[in-house]
Amino acid sequence: MTHRDVRKEHCPAASGALRGWGCSYGALPWQPSTAALDEVDALMRRYRADIRACLEPPVRAHYPELLERSVEYPKMLELSTKMTLVGHACCEIAGYDYNERRRLNASLFGACCFLADSFIDDFGPDATREYLERLELLLTTGWFDVRTDRERLFYAIVSRLFGARDVLDPILRQAILLLFEAQKRDTQLRLSGDVAGLPRGRQLRLLRECARDRSGHAITVLTGFVAPEIGLPILPHLFTAGALIMHIDDHGDCYSDLRDGRLTYLNQVRNPQATLRRIFTEHMLRLRAGLPANAGRDLMLAFLTRYFLTRLEKHRLQKERDESSWAVYE
Repeated sequence: MTHRDVRKEHCPAASGALRGWGCSYGALPWQPSTAALDEVDALMRRYRADIRACLEPPVRAHYPELLERSVEYPKMLELSTKMTLVGHACCEIAGYDYNERRRLNASLFGACCFLADSFIDDFGPDATREYLERLELLLTTGWFDVRTDRERLFYAIVSRLFGARDVLDPILRQAILLLFEAQKRDTQLRLSGDVAGLPRGRQLRLLRECARDRSGHAITVLTGFVAPEIGLPILPHLFTAGALIMHIDDHGDCYSDLRDGRLTYLNQVRNPQATLRRIFTEHMLRLRAGLPANAGRDLMLAFLTRYFLTRLEKHRLQKERDESSWAVYE
């Protein structure tokens, strides 16, 4: 299935969708205006075009076969677009202008995430274990033995990204290692199957922690690549925003994850819609109260709301179809 942009005619209006989930639209302070949601859509369209221009040259140079993959290449562009938009919000939350160089770093980080995740998820258990070992070697020594054109593209992009930022900055370095450890823990649990045999309460707690940590540390890494410094008071709130993104993702991917045998917190709870509604409301209220009152916070809240709505639509599409449908802000 090729990429299709989910515009307003494909996605329920914000007010109607949130009312349907038990939220009185406009009654809570985090709920963005229609103008704020429209700004998110406009930025996504703008960044999507910029990212295509940014990523197509290295793809053509190192892994041109990716351009022929009608689903995979658009998904990489879409993930990089999401990272660029979230990076915009994080940069302004941290108190910095989102200039061209910082946008480039966010776009490159999105491409790195897409390729690294594909190495871990798409080539079978043995390859997954080997890639985790090789990625750990890359992070600890800088060495990466390039074996395929796909790996060549990954190494070219990650080298450009690491060359643009001091990765020995303490907060960024710590965040990168914590992100890798979270991904490693999640992958090992999935491959071992041990989580399925745990008592239900412990199983759900572990799945929720894994989801929180994967995306919570990822957004800290992203902020480290786009902002010269990250103030310690905003770190817990950035982590909260990242955790919410992962829960929204997992709800949208519920049926494809179950088909692939992947357990997540949102596909194991008894009432996933009510659970996500509670998580979404709690996290948004916490972000509204804890983040600096600036344009970055407003952009983050508007993005999270729009992303939440698109993933509700994705969940609905996957429920209706026995295939992996995907939507904008993938």
